[in-house]
Amino acid sequence: MWVLAGTLSLSTAAVTYRHTDLKASEPARDSRLTASPKRITLWFTARPQLAFSRIRLVGPSGDIALGQLAPDTGNALHADIPAPLSFGNYRVLWQTAGADGHTISGEYMFTLIAAGDTARQLTAPVPASTTPRAMTRAPTPAERLARWWEYVALLVVLGVLGFLHGVLPPLGVRGVHTADASRQARGVGEVAAVIYILAAVFRLVTEVGAAQNGALGAGPAVGDIVTASSWGQGWLLGVAGAVLVLPGFMLSKRSVAVGTPIALTGALAMVLSPALSGHAATDARFIPSVALDAMHVATIGAWLGGLFVVLTVGIPAMRRLTDGNTDAAVSALVNSFHPMALLCAPLAILSGVGNSALRLGSLHALTSTRYGTVLMIKVCVALLVAGAGAYNSTRVRRRLGTPAATAGVRRTVTVELVLASLVLAVTTVLVSSAVPSEMTP
Repeated sequence: MWVLAGTLSLSTAAVTYRHTDLKASEPARDSRLTASPKRITLWFTARPQLAFSRIRLVGPSGDIALGQLAPDTGNALHADIPAPLSFGNYRVLWQTAGADGHTISGEYMFTLIAAGDTARQLTAPVPASTTPRAMTRAPTPAERLARWWEYVALLVVLGVLGFLHGVLPPLGVRGVHTADASRQARGVGEVAAVIYILAAVFRLVTEVGAAQNGALGAGPAVGDIVTASSWGQGWLLGVAGAVLVLPGFMLSKRSVAVGTPIALTGALAMVLSPALSGHAATDARFIPSVALDAMHVATIGAWLGGLFVVLTVGIPAMRRLTDGNTDAAVSALVNSFHPMALLCAPLAILSGVGNSALRLGSLHALTSTRYGTVLMIKVCVALLVAGAGAYNSTRVRRRLGTPAATAGVRRTVTVELVLASLVLAVTTVLVSSAVPSEMTP
């Protein structure tokens, strides 16, 4: 897994990712004007986030003070030019981000010349453009790794909830002691919530760092990014959810009626966070896009996160039982998990297909775009996960009840989870790749 994650990170480090992009401007790129413009207006391919946005105007004598940056109609931003400009060459530097938080920056030139002198190009010295085309900063390997941990922690939190409320209750009805498994699972959920918070804080730090473009002067405040951008609000929802999950798990050890609603509320917020701070938030079909994304996360969490808890908590807890056949208890545990997996796995696949259809727009994009290529890699690895799950369901599960079968299910479930971790590694690349609908010619 680490090899694949590292390879994907390094192989894409120098690639330019195109997300929200500059569609048009006024003054236009390389235009020659005979009258001083009164404002700079930039139109983008998607709604720009004001908290991430800045414009700087550099002329023959240095920086030109601009009015306050403001949103405009048609996915645009504008800043007034308070005083008339003198003749010469001007450079406009800009930066913004879409709802997914991917910052993009660029620059272009225009020239102001005297009326009647349109044939002559003024040659006032202006620094050469270093980024003639718009560029989005590629995530670093450390950022991808933090995102991977965030995904893992989220799925484990969801898996713990599914384990506690979908797997253990049927065992209790059958007379299997589940107190130890319940206590251990809540502890794993608490650790996962802490890991999620730490990974999310690291992601915020890197997001703020990406927005600190020195060529544009002072960057946006952390508070503005968190509270005044769609990405920040989605990020904040996930962190707030993890903060709720922690006391929810702690309180549910003493009172399920008190702690469980708190934990479930926090988990719901965590489920919505990836959609509201990622590609789903930039889609024009906002509601179905976010709904499919949330369903995909929730069902994968219950399925694969639940499988992780079964392997690391449930099976060891059953093996520690002192009354009865421990291998029979393991069989009962796996068979109790099976209906939840049987429900969630197809829903995860269907919601993933729906998500892909919205992002790609056409089958041609599957083979002609970078997003499509990475998506195909993810699908191939996901099919291996599904195949391992089907093998565990149809073959391994039916042989349970002996020590050898218990050891066997541990091995095959471990393989399934290792493959799932590879899917998450590919996903960290996918979420930083521009979807075909965002690309510009």
